Amino acid sequence: MPKCIKPSCNRGCCGHDHSSKAEQAPSIVDIEVVRKILSQAVVNMCKRAIACAEGELTRDELAEKDMKLMEWLGETFCGNNSHFEPGPEDWTTEGLAEYINQALPQIEENPEGEEMSSDEVVVKACAIFVGEAYKAIHDALKAGFPLLDADELPAPVASFVESWTLLFVGAPMGSNN
Repeated sequence: MPKCIKPSCNRGCCGHDHSSKAEQAPSIVDIEVVRKILSQAVVNMCKRAIACAEGELTRDELAEKDMKLMEWLGETFCGNNSHFEPGPEDWTTEGLAEYINQALPQIEENPEGEEMSSDEVVVKACAIFVGEAYKAIHDALKAGFPLLDADELPAPVASFVESWTLLFVGAPMGSNN
């Protein structure tokens, strides 16, 4: 629709569409985007764990892929992945890190006793996610639930992903934690 040239037009009062049509990268503060990222990560981890159990991957290769995933998640949730928008102008890694510190008692200081940087806190949370995801995967597989489709996770795994989604978008997590 053409843009209105009337100075008195206020966002479509004349029927013209004034919204931006510029393509934007998905936002890491969008709950659906984060849910999809984490769901796909869990499914991919499950597939790799099965490949390792079947001898297609060694334990070292599996650990290397998990490390890459953790780094990718850390880069993404620190706002340093160019394929994703970090969020509104007032979004900061510091705010997310502060929330994570409050929500995850597993986050500790550096071994040297120094306070961790915001990015280190977010990366540490990603490492905890990867570790805990394997427990959720193990429990789901043991219960006979398939983990082949990120859009159709079994309820226990979907609940796990949801709690981490809420954490990474900074939403109140209630008693899911």
